Amino acid sequence: MLSLFNTLHYRAWLTVTLIVVLTGCNTTPANKNAIILAQQGQFEQAKTAIETSYPASGKNKLLRHLELGTLYHLEQKYQLSNDNLDKAKAIIEEQYTISVSEQALALLSGPTYTTFAGKEFHRPLINVFKALNYNALANQHPAQRQVYLDAALVEMRQLDTYLSTLTDETGGYDGKPSGDGLTDRVMRILQPLLAPNDLLKNIDYKDDAFAHYISGVLYESSNELDAARIQYQRAAQAFEQGFAEQYDLGNNVTRQAYMDLARVMRKAGGYHNELSELEEKWGYSISEPEQTGPRLTVVQNAGIGPQRKEFNLLLRADHSAKALVITPILWGTSAERKAQMWWFQMLYADTSLFDMIQNYATGDLGDVAMGALTKRLPLGDTLWQSAKTAGLIDALEHGSRIAVTYLEPFEQKIDKSELWIEGKKVAELDNYHSVSLLTLQSALKNANREMQIALTREVVKAMTAHKAIQSTGLQAFDGFAKLATSVVNAVTAGADLRQWQSLPAQIKLTQVPVTKGTVNIMLKTKLRSGKVIEQSDTLEINENMTLWHTRTFIESAQSAAPTTLLTME
Repeated sequence: MLSLFNTLHYRAWLTVTLIVVLTGCNTTPANKNAIILAQQGQFEQAKTAIETSYPASGKNKLLRHLELGTLYHLEQKYQLSNDNLDKAKAIIEEQYTISVSEQALALLSGPTYTTFAGKEFHRPLINVFKALNYNALANQHPAQRQVYLDAALVEMRQLDTYLSTLTDETGGYDGKPSGDGLTDRVMRILQPLLAPNDLLKNIDYKDDAFAHYISGVLYESSNELDAARIQYQRAAQAFEQGFAEQYDLGNNVTRQAYMDLARVMRKAGGYHNELSELEEKWGYSISEPEQTGPRLTVVQNAGIGPQRKEFNLLLRADHSAKALVITPILWGTSAERKAQMWWFQMLYADTSLFDMIQNYATGDLGDVAMGALTKRLPLGDTLWQSAKTAGLIDALEHGSRIAVTYLEPFEQKIDKSELWIEGKKVAELDNYHSVSLLTLQSALKNANREMQIALTREVVKAMTAHKAIQSTGLQAFDGFAKLATSVVNAVTAGADLRQWQSLPAQIKLTQVPVTKGTVNIMLKTKLRSGKVIEQSDTLEINENMTLWHTRTFIESAQSAAPTTLLTME
């Protein structure tokens, strides 16, 4: 009988290993395929891919409307875009509080069985996209212009309310934020496996300086100077106090926000003392009157954000050392294996995590150690006994496969973006937001909790099977039951790879004075490969502020998505 079980042990563990290999393969999700189709101009095929893969009802309905909202936006079907983004916003509000049953389902079955609820930074992006859509509609329908402009400002007011709540909860960049069951016991035992909580404290999404800045532009264009002043001030302070550093934006964005703040103060009048303070800080040039007349703001949404992928970990108990050991199981291409190892190291880094994030964000993984790396947690006598009493050690007799997510590295392919007017270069665009870095930091921040839940889920499933066998009195089959459970866990364990994939990788912006009348503009995006992507348009400058935005796809057979002219009073 013992020989039989040894043979079964060997064969079953080979099965587990094979399953790990097979499930380690990353397939391209439907929404990644859809945005690839969209960058080739194949919008109908892209929308069909989304509608087929993500039904209008069910656990992925939010993902359906986020992706369709972006695709219709790119296609310049602005009302259809807003219809989908409205539905997405309503779903987010409905799912603000995840139900107890959803949490239990995630623990017992896996995150992919739960409803996709989005991320905290999705809501501001919805508001921004909707505002851009409304302004485009205002430009297309002059008779209803003010109605659409007012609708855009409604989005900005909703955005302001959301961000105010966010900063109250997180403390923003200038302050601080305002059971004993089986699962709880397991999570407490596994908690030391994770990186210290204070290690990742500086990568929270605390506020959104870019969203505040766009709000300022929209309010100023509608001559709501007091609201514009408040938004420019919030943008400037958030940029200065940490947003610019966190998302690697440079210093120009902060100075520009303060210059815009000074401009609306001069327009409104009555801010002599505040302007004097700005002069002391930035020099007299910041408060001197700029060239009067209309201004042009150019916003470039560039590239495609990085994709969430899956990699596997093996959790086992080391009896001789009274320790829990977690080992990454690397799979995929050389680049994918290197990225998985780097991600694993970031999770357990005790120094220079911010530098590691910056390197990961630029695709610089050259120094990653590719040797056999494990995370070992010596429990000591007390914790080890607690783990044995809880049944955790017995449950890990054959190890447990854990599936978690990592974010693919992304390289900065743009050297610079230039704005040309009437054949002359007038400005270079600055990075005002890095959606890729935002997504990366959010994923890394959530990785600890994700891993803790994943570990707990698989261990609880194994322990439950172990106890079930014991209750039957068939202890002779306990080893086989635990082995079979390992096989089942290896098959069913899965990471949640869902995300809003069609978001741009980065957002660049510049603002320049222009003259009234017809002007010919060109946006030249110069890549590090030497390729230059040109996007041109003819604008009729008749208003105080004209906002022009476009999406530039870096690896498209076409040079770019359709451009959009937004003119605001």
